[in-house]
Amino acid sequence: MCTLTWWREQDRYGVFFNRDEKKDRPIAEPPAVRQLNGIRFLSPRDPRAGGTWMLANEFGVIVCLLNKWHLGGVSSASKSRGQLVLGMGEIQTAKKAVERLTDLENYPPFSLFTMDGEGECFWEWDGKALVKEEAHMPLTSSSYCFEEVKAAREKRFAEGFRGDAFHEAVGEEASAYTVRMCRPDAQTWSRSRVSVGEKIEWDYFAEEPDFAGDPRRSCYVLPRC
Repeated sequence: MCTLTWWREQDRYGVFFNRDEKKDRPIAEPPAVRQLNGIRFLSPRDPRAGGTWMLANEFGVIVCLLNKWHLGGVSSASKSRGQLVLGMGEIQTAKKAVERLTDLENYPPFSLFTMDGEGECFWEWDGKALVKEEAHMPLTSSSYCFEEVKAAREKRFAEGFRGDAFHEAVGEEASAYTVRMCRPDAQTWSRSRVSVGEKIEWDYFAEEPDFAGDPRRSCYVLPRC
């Protein structure tokens, strides 16, 4: 359950990413500097599975994964999609992510978005076949009424809301359909704003339960190599 948009300027680019989760799931750890084979990257961490849903490394590559809950496919034999993302912490370009998308048997369905200074790449895995697609904003996942949720968020985007205004759902009362969403069993737990220029800057907004108070903002910086 997530919503992703991205942007690009002459010398900078980045993403906005809302992560939604069940209210009984452990709270994720905020971004921290991690390493894979000597390559540094920033990523938050899911304490239950130990993986992550997004990262940005010192090469300026951003990797984001959205679960395709509406396709099902989760079982006791399923592999962690979050661990798949962590394994991409060392890739040098967005295109190289596909080299890690092999042997996907037992991975539940997902969408994978990568971005660097040259462009964006997007792949869909439905549990049987991996297909490279053209990405269109906003990218959405939801375990609840997927088509209706997707339509509501696309409508909001079509109305001209962008960036923080879109991901904060400014002017909207939080519901299952809003980008900053809340329903009885789940909510948006974090919002990330990642900007890549001469360095990687990550603003992380950790939400309170049921949005009872302002989110806790923290900022992280990683130099480019």
